[in-house]
Amino acid sequence: YAELFADSRKWVKEGWVDYINPQIYFTFTRRVAPFGTLLDWWSNNSYGRHVYIGQGAYLVNSRAEAAWKNLTEIPRQIRYIREHNRIQGSVFFSSKSLSTVARSVGDSLKNDFYKYPALPPQMPWLDETPPNEPQSLTADALKDGVHLKWQNPLKAKDGETASGFVIYRFTEGEKIGVLDPKNILKISFEDYLTFIDTSAEAGKRYSYLVTALDRLKNESEPSGPIGVEIPIAKE
Repeated sequence: YAELFADSRKWVKEGWVDYINPQIYFTFTRRVAPFGTLLDWWSNNSYGRHVYIGQGAYLVNSRAEAAWKNLTEIPRQIRYIREHNRIQGSVFFSSKSLSTVARSVGDSLKNDFYKYPALPPQMPWLDETPPNEPQSLTADALKDGVHLKWQNPLKAKDGETASGFVIYRFTEGEKIGVLDPKNILKISFEDYLTFIDTSAEAGKRYSYLVTALDRLKNESEPSGPIGVEIPIAKE
């Protein structure tokens, strides 16, 4: 694959694809093709479509290039990707190589970069109509946890109801909203209309929101908040 025989930029520019995954399997110090320069180019040529940068996880600690032995290379790449609002994420090659990366960079993937769940980026050129919010949200503190129940939303103007749900949880005094992923308790792409929060702590008060997701992961306005206090078990 030393030569390129397709104008992939044209695919993006013409809107023929919904996303593209450039395989930038290089380091920042690669002389002929530095990671940062190539990422900047794709960011400037995204034309409103999604760009997911391919990262060479399989090269970490390899002999291919000395820079791959630098344990900050992948973390630096992730940070640089996140500085570009026209880049929607990254794809690691290969999946089995992620264990090597995880061992090399410690716990930063789990405890820093991917600490919280995230919703897939939306594709408004395919569907920009969000679903309606879930109906009749209730919360009950029982012995095995907080039981949340709700009903499917009414059909949106495009005829969709819900293909999944997001449950948010907030402690007492915490700002309530859907913009901070640390408050996401569960993302479900199932059609369940119940959820049991088994991690709620006795003596604390929580508030919950539930939103609906449609087939293309547009998110509804929230249902709630609904509050519940966890009783302290009697001895």
